[in-house]
Amino acid sequence: MTIWPTQAGADGFYGNPRGRNGGPSWLWEVKSLVHLTPPFAMHYGGQPVSSFRIHRACAASLGRVLAAIHDAAGRDQATLDAWGVSTFGGSYNFRLKRNSNTLSMHAYGCALDLAPERFPMGRSKPTFCAPVLKAFADEGWVNLEHDRMHFQAARL
Repeated sequence: MTIWPTQAGADGFYGNPRGRNGGPSWLWEVKSLVHLTPPFAMHYGGQPVSSFRIHRACAASLGRVLAAIHDAAGRDQATLDAWGVSTFGGSYNFRLKRNSNTLSMHAYGCALDLAPERFPMGRSKPTFCAPVLKAFADEGWVNLEHDRMHFQAARL
């Protein structure tokens, strides 16, 4: 299992995603982000998600997470849908954390949101089923107590 950086150490591990003007760095995006194709059907706002951008340093790990979830569900799409993992909520997005002046882990491309309607921010319950939580935990990904839809490859 990879030992992911702390959130404070994200710049050192993932690189600095900030451009000269304080916005996103196009060069960092080109060097750092890759497209990951999920092993099962996902959708965002009712539209299919064929791939999403994630940092290359955690892409293989997230691929293993999603494959483990797929296997735990018996490769059954109805089970994946029932678990909520087929509803994509976002990955790379250059933005600040809510109510903060520091970058979100999404800005580093090391975070993924799943089932945002089911697990809205600010609620600690309900949470994902055990097979989903185990797949992320086995790879060292963190699920936030106050934001159950959110998984990140960065320690608190």
